[in-house]
Amino acid sequence: MDVRRAYIGVVLASALVVAFESVAIEGALRTADLNIFLVSSMPSIIGGAILLGLFPKSSIECVRRLGARGWGSMTVLCCIVAAGVFMWFDSVGRIGASKEAILGGGSSEVLFVVMLSAIFLGERLQRWEILGGFMIIIGVFLVLANADTLSFTLGLGEMEALSSSFLLAVSIVMITVLLKSYNLTAISGLELLISGLFLIVFGSVLGLIKWPDTNGLLLLVALGAFPAVGLLTYNAGLPKIGASLTSVLFALNGILTVGVQLLVLLLFPDADIKLPEILGLALLGGVIAFAGVYLLNRESGVNVTKGTGLRGAEGEI
Repeated sequence: MDVRRAYIGVVLASALVVAFESVAIEGALRTADLNIFLVSSMPSIIGGAILLGLFPKSSIECVRRLGARGWGSMTVLCCIVAAGVFMWFDSVGRIGASKEAILGGGSSEVLFVVMLSAIFLGERLQRWEILGGFMIIIGVFLVLANADTLSFTLGLGEMEALSSSFLLAVSIVMITVLLKSYNLTAISGLELLISGLFLIVFGSVLGLIKWPDTNGLLLLVALGAFPAVGLLTYNAGLPKIGASLTSVLFALNGILTVGVQLLVLLLFPDADIKLPEILGLALLGGVIAFAGVYLLNRESGVNVTKGTGLRGAEGEI
């Protein structure tokens, strides 16, 4: 298996991890009555601490190497990520996960990443990559579409979904640049930890924090494993296959989430999970989307960036 195909698999694994995270968070919110603001911030803090603690020497070295300019970029990046995640969660609460996914990660975020990557990173998708990307976006739309999703209202929730997508697209381009010079695991850990801390401070100032009992706190700690693995595998693909292709592949997260929901319902038939309204249409969308992945997985003459990715600029994870 060549490097390009290997990293396509890594990004798909990231989408699957985040799909499990989405279902786990849905269950946590409904069964443990956790504060949604804490759910959006605490797992990031825990996940960041996990990544930074995996290789402490590399993490310390990366912190030292950042310097004033690097820390300036990291601070701006984490502020953007924090704002994007905050609006993402608030949008889900206002318009629902399906509609947010179609407006956000399943379409507009991909478009924003492709445009910004072309401008700032010089990336250009090849013909079959463009076709495969469109197939994935169409597939995601069919999987998540329902009567409410197809409405054309543009309220606060819809504006938050679009704004969140743009901010997260900007953060993806910024982190791609940083990964060319700094260690993957350490940078990913710092991104999670600092953005989560920004959210906690923001929530405390606005009085949005409602701390749970001991069991709730333990659940939040357990959820921290998802962003740690999800962001690490996502960021690993950025310098290897490019931000554009990475974002297109990650759009499959919506379809994979439905698959995880079906698995949970198979194991726990009484679980309180909302599936797409038209499963036949969802199945058709899944087939089209994964046909797009197959198209993207073709052999190409793309030169793969060396010296970054799973083995960072310092030569280690």
